[in-house]
Amino acid sequence: MGGGEAGGEDAAAFSRLGARYRAELQVHCYRMLGSFEESGTLVTEALLRAWRERETFAGHATFRTWLYRVATRACLDHLAARPRTRTPAAVQPCPDTLLDQVLAQEPASGEVVAGPTIGLAFVAALQSLPPRQRAVLVLRDVLGWSARETAATLGVSVAAVNSALQRARPRVRSRVPARSAGPDEGTVLRRYAAALESRDDNALAAVLAEGAGSARLTLPPDLRTVPTWMNRQPAAALYARGTGEPRRQGEPRGQGEPAHRAHALEVLRVEDGRIVEVTVFGPGLFVVLGLPAAL
Repeated sequence: MGGGEAGGEDAAAFSRLGARYRAELQVHCYRMLGSFEESGTLVTEALLRAWRERETFAGHATFRTWLYRVATRACLDHLAARPRTRTPAAVQPCPDTLLDQVLAQEPASGEVVAGPTIGLAFVAALQSLPPRQRAVLVLRDVLGWSARETAATLGVSVAAVNSALQRARPRVRSRVPARSAGPDEGTVLRRYAAALESRDDNALAAVLAEGAGSARLTLPPDLRTVPTWMNRQPAAALYARGTGEPRRQGEPRGQGEPAHRAHALEVLRVEDGRIVEVTVFGPGLFVVLGLPAAL
C-alpha cells in the first residue's frame, strides 16, 4: 500500500485506521442491506477485503472514501448472492447506540446518521430499489458524492448514475412519510411505556393517534418496558413474565419469581405529540440489538 493517510502495509496500523471508520461503514452496510445483523458481518468482510485490496488505494481519494467504495461493492456482491427482494416487514431496526458511536468517532459525519436518512421507513424504502439504484441513491443523496465519484465506485457511466438516481428518488419519496421530529418524542415514549405497564387504556388512547395500532391487545398481564431508541425514533423494549414458568439458568432472581423475558420491540413514529405508527419486532432481535434477553 502506498503512502498517504493509510500509511504502510503494517496490518496493525491498517486495522487501527479501519476501526476509526467501522461504525459508519456498518451504518452504510445497514442502509444497503436493511439488516442490522447482516451489516455487522458485512462490515467485517469489507474491512478484510480492503486489506486484501490495499494496493488499489493509490491516494486519489481519501482513505475513508476508498473504504466506502470497498464496502459498497461488498454489499452489492452480497445482495447479488441472495434473493433480490427484501420486504419492508423484514427490515431490522438499528440501535441509536451505533449511530451515536459514529458521531463520537467522526463528529463531521452527521449526515451519515441524520434522522431523515436513517429512519425505519427510509431504510425500508431503500430495500424496494434494485441494488444498484439503492447504492446510487445512498452515495449521492446520503453521502453527498458526485455523479463521477459514484460512477467510478460502481463501474458505470455518469449518465447511468444520473438515470438511476432519477428513477430511485421518486420511488423512495413516495414510501417515506413526512416526519417532524421534535423534543416531545422522549415524553411521548415515557407516557407510552407507563401506559403499557399500567395497562391504562385511557392513557394509551391519549398517546396513540387514531388508527396507529399496537400489540397492546395481546400483551401478557405482567409486563415491563425499557424505553430505548432505534433509527433515531423512540422505541419500547417489552419484557413479559408468564405465570407458573420456571426460571431459566442464568436469569436474574427476583423474590422467587421467573424473570421478565424479551417479548417484543416496538419502534414508534411520533407526529405532533402522538404515536401515529407502531412497528413491532420479535424478541429474537434483542441480543443482536444489544438489549438484555431478560430482566
